[in-house]
Amino acid sequence: MKKISETNVIDIVPFKSGFIYVKKIPQDDGAFRVKFLGYDTKRMENAPVTKSVYLLSKFGPSFEIISEKLGDYATCDAGVLANKYVVVVYPTGEMGVFDDKATLVWTGDLQYKENLVQSLAVDGNNIWCCVPNQNSIIEYSITNKKVSMRIGGDNSTAFSNPVAIVKYDDELFVTNKDSCKVRIVSLKDYSVRDFRLFDEPVYRYIQTCGKEVVLLESGIYVL
Repeated sequence: MKKISETNVIDIVPFKSGFIYVKKIPQDDGAFRVKFLGYDTKRMENAPVTKSVYLLSKFGPSFEIISEKLGDYATCDAGVLANKYVVVVYPTGEMGVFDDKATLVWTGDLQYKENLVQSLAVDGNNIWCCVPNQNSIIEYSITNKKVSMRIGGDNSTAFSNPVAIVKYDDELFVTNKDSCKVRIVSLKDYSVRDFRLFDEPVYRYIQTCGKEVVLLESGIYVL
């Protein structure tokens, strides 16, 4: 593994030559600013990047309007649905849905059995999210505004404090903070299996340009 950055990372998004990560930089007055950094996974070196490239990679063509309406555009997860709607989910469970013209058409708190939901992976016009306190993931129908499926649960060993989720092809990759694992869920038969194991808590996993990238407790690594 190659270490790319220390801690204080609040977001990672893939882009055409690698990934962009956002770091929280503390200020003397107790506040903080954000810094946008790029990494080229083909050349395995840092790459210049702008705020606009980050926002475009995260929110799609309507990034300017959406990011302005959100204000806090860094701490949420975002995804573009099959119908071109953009969905955002914050770690607090707050969710927003923007239509293809960047109009906010729905906002509210997404919960499952009174537990906060976080992260998202787009699956057509639905999203998959993590429910850390329930050791589960759920599929949520944007159209019907309800949970359509749950995998895992309090008495299940499928997940252990899942905190982030992404989808590649017909598989979900779920990062589990407590077990230090990335586990795969097959969307063909909904079986769950181990994929990656680390020596410390894992908070994020993505694939980009043929490389795997993880955010561990100690920082960002390219596998």
